[in-house]
Amino acid sequence: MNVVSPGSAILTLSQAAAYLQVSKAHLSNVINGKVAGVVPVRSFRLGRRILIKQEWIDEWLEVEGHRELQQ
Repeated sequence: MNVVSPGSAILTLSQAAAYLQVSKAHLSNVINGKVAGVVPVRSFRLGRRILIKQEWIDEWLEVEGHRELQQ
């Protein structure tokens, strides 16, 4: 299991999933826009690796939290 260190700026898919406490498959579906009603998480690819900046995850959580409150 990959552990997210507090100073990490760029996370792998596994690390990001652990940070969000979701499965890698679910996070992959969110990134690819396959989860209805959920804005995709911003990410980038380096070869076959999916990488996500931790600040992008935190921003996404803020936006999704506000969207939930408005509904």
